[in-house]
Amino acid sequence: MTRSDIQRRLAEHQAGFLARSPDLLAMTHAPDGTLEGPAHGMVRGRDAIRDVYRYWYTAFPDMMLSWGSAIVDPPRAALFWKFEGTTTGYFFGETRPGTPIKMVGAGEYIFGVDGIISVRHIFDFSAVLVNAGVLKIKPA
Repeated sequence: MTRSDIQRRLAEHQAGFLARSPDLLAMTHAPDGTLEGPAHGMVRGRDAIRDVYRYWYTAFPDMMLSWGSAIVDPPRAALFWKFEGTTTGYFFGETRPGTPIKMVGAGEYIFGVDGIISVRHIFDFSAVLVNAGVLKIKPA
């Protein structure tokens, strides 16, 4: 994979987010690729990856994911992203519908000829659950 190949594939992946399409997003992954993050652990295969994207779009129908410039070192790419969305009522537990959620995170992507072989996201999932009202914290 060349730098331009990876940049093209990242653009296709981002287009899937802009189209709000779990199907388009899943197709950017290799058939037996993996997606890993604090919310869902590790999932393998396009169908399982599609289900993760579908879950997030169901919980946040207005979800927007914006990306910073990627650092590309074939076959890897890394980038920071920003998430914004509004809860609809269920997100890893009952939430307050209409609650705006914002978070930042980072992703590491590994590419192959069939697409994204693996992607690993890191973000403060506990803070997201607190903001959504799922996780209650005890005041000090």
